Amino acid sequence: MGATSWRFNGDTCNLDLIAKVPKLTQEANASTGCDCNIANNTDCHVVRITMKFYSLPGVLSPELTKLPYLKSIDFAYNYLNGTIPPEWGMTQLQDISLLGNRITGKIPPELGNITTLTKLDLEANYLLGTVPSQLGRLINLKSLILSSNQFTGTLPAALGELRNLTNFEMDACGLEGPIPSSISLLEDLTDLYVKNLI
Repeated sequence: MGATSWRFNGDTCNLDLIAKVPKLTQEANASTGCDCNIANNTDCHVVRITMKFYSLPGVLSPELTKLPYLKSIDFAYNYLNGTIPPEWGMTQLQDISLLGNRITGKIPPELGNITTLTKLDLEANYLLGTVPSQLGRLINLKSLILSSNQFTGTLPAALGELRNLTNFEMDACGLEGPIPSSISLLEDLTDLYVKNLI
């Protein structure tokens, strides 16, 4: 992803800084988290990667699938471009944040396979096309944020299957038409932002 100023230290599960890198803000965070209590308790596994507010210029890596215990990725506020890898659909991620990047293309329908996902934040990118109905399979999803993109079409009625959804944001995202009635039946939905829906 263009993060050339750090090296992962497998002994400490830390990102060691090997070259000075300017922070965009005090909120800048480059870190990893490991869990050493998985399986036989002798190996540690990466479960979290955070790289935000560092203006990373690269693309999203499909090789995250090689980290089978990875649960959370936060790549917010960078200059990441390219598309979301469909390979991510094979992960067991729980939290994906790509907020404030330059991601293009469509949301891959394969993301609907990540049934462990509880948060999906794609806000403020350049995503196109329709919102895939396969996202309705994310049965554990609690937060879905699609605002400030360039989608077309209407929201799929399948999103009404997201029974655990509590937060849904889709303002200024290019979508048109009415909100599917199935979404109004979501009993746990407490925050719904739909401003500027065409």
